Amino acid sequence: MGSVIGAGVLLACSACQHVEPAPIDAAANAERLVSRSLTDPAVSAALALHGAGGDDSWSLDELTLAAWTLRTDLAVARAEVAAARAATVVAAQRPNPRVSTTTEKVVDGGAAEPWVLGAALAFDLELGNKREIREQRATAEAAGLEWAFGEELWRARAEVRAALLDVALGERLTEIDREETQLTADFLAWVEARFARGAATTSERLAALQAANESASRRALDETALATALATLAAAIGVPAQEVARVHPESPPLSELPEIDRASVDRARDLAIVNRLDVRRALADYEVAEQDLRAAVSEQYPDLTLAPGYLVDQGDHKITLALDLPVPLFHGAKASIQRAIAGRAVAAAKFDEVQAAALAAIDVGFVRYESSRGALLAAERAELAASDAEATLARRFAAGAADRGELLAGRIAVIGLKRAALEARRVSIEAATALENGIQSPLFPASSLETSAAIGELLVGRSP
Repeated sequence: MGSVIGAGVLLACSACQHVEPAPIDAAANAERLVSRSLTDPAVSAALALHGAGGDDSWSLDELTLAAWTLRTDLAVARAEVAAARAATVVAAQRPNPRVSTTTEKVVDGGAAEPWVLGAALAFDLELGNKREIREQRATAEAAGLEWAFGEELWRARAEVRAALLDVALGERLTEIDREETQLTADFLAWVEARFARGAATTSERLAALQAANESASRRALDETALATALATLAAAIGVPAQEVARVHPESPPLSELPEIDRASVDRARDLAIVNRLDVRRALADYEVAEQDLRAAVSEQYPDLTLAPGYLVDQGDHKITLALDLPVPLFHGAKASIQRAIAGRAVAAAKFDEVQAAALAAIDVGFVRYESSRGALLAAERAELAASDAEATLARRFAAGAADRGELLAGRIAVIGLKRAALEARRVSIEAATALENGIQSPLFPASSLETSAAIGELLVGRSP
């Protein structure tokens, strides 16, 4: 008997898995995060996989790939998927059998063989397809987390895109500011010279001084906004701010907003309402609720425990068979089933909500984009007309028919219209962003990255 017990203990120990502890050093971990870089080998591998990289000019797609590699929120989502996949393996396991023993001693003095020794091996039999339901629920839950990971990928791209566009618009705006600051300073100097000769009034001088001060203030504010946009871009990628300053983010072509017609949007909407990442996740969540209902229904079929055994009863050798079966004395499965039905109804309502929100976002985004395009075209026409007027004024100045003040005032007016056109373009870009987020597919600028495909690519080899 001792050798049998020893063999059992040895077998149990051989099946044990040793896992090394993994404590976190907060200081060392912070140093690792601070040292994240666009030259990280993982980033280089991601770029090489897509045939990108090779210079210091980083496009939106390249910055997106870097963000997908370096961002900690994506690492969390990826780890959650890995944990869910591990849970599917556990859910598919059958219950292990259990060994139970009996040791008794008859205390009557007349017993020739006072000992009662027995052992039984208990098997749990899950009826009603409980194991299959458990496995399918875990699979659906893992699928939902995979789509949630895709949503995080799209959100990361959207944040990088928004920050990169803010940088591009900020750079263009600061160029306008520099030109305007110089022109208003020149105009102020011209007015000061006339004021010194008595040819300009005090109000004209104060108006010129106010315009110069306002221009300098706008320039300072816009330069601050540009610095903030660069820092935001670094945060969206997942690197320190100085890392973005080291490279050259490639500005998207701000003048190349796409023409989008109603028919194209309708086709994109038809695809989006079934393929958007949040729609797919909501569908996976509904499948989880469906499996919860199946599990509740299966509880109507109680699990059985069979325990065949062997017993030595005071010298008599016996074979035993124990049966363990729950008795639904106080409640059955009806309440659990009703709760699961209600849970499924909640999941269905949430799916409706997600699809309806997708439809509304696409429709509103398209109307907004169409309207903003009209405003942009009007602003660009005004800018072009002012540029033509400036050219005419320059010719008059060269011919002596206009003074320097008129020429500078005309150029300042053109600068103001350039600023208005850039603001109209910003509004159009924001409208394109809303429409792009509605259909969850790149519109501007063009992209070769497909978020749905990236889910599998970034999770390959990471499942347990």
